[in-house]
Amino acid sequence: MSAALLLAALVALAPTEDDRFAGSVAGMEAVARSLAEGEELGERTVGGLTFERVFRENGLVYFELGRGWLGDRAHGYVRSPRGRPDGADHVAGPWYRYRDAEG
Repeated sequence: MSAALLLAALVALAPTEDDRFAGSVAGMEAVARSLAEGEELGERTVGGLTFERVFRENGLVYFELGRGWLGDRAHGYVRSPRGRPDGADHVAGPWYRYRDAEG
């Protein structure tokens, strides 16, 4: 088997971000419930996802995966039991994916 074919097979079998989210959501839920309003945590891995920071703001808990090339457009997951935050896409239950144009 060629190296390129082996690499392609490994990439194809690697867990997707959706798979890693599914395996991380219970831990993310525990972290979200433990944070007080205005509290922020630094880089941490929860399940199979590594977040640059986790913070609670206006009752929503953000799990920031990273930022764009210019340091803008933060992206990640947000826990919002009150419904879909503006500009976010629903994932499951109270969980949404976001990309913040303001960064």
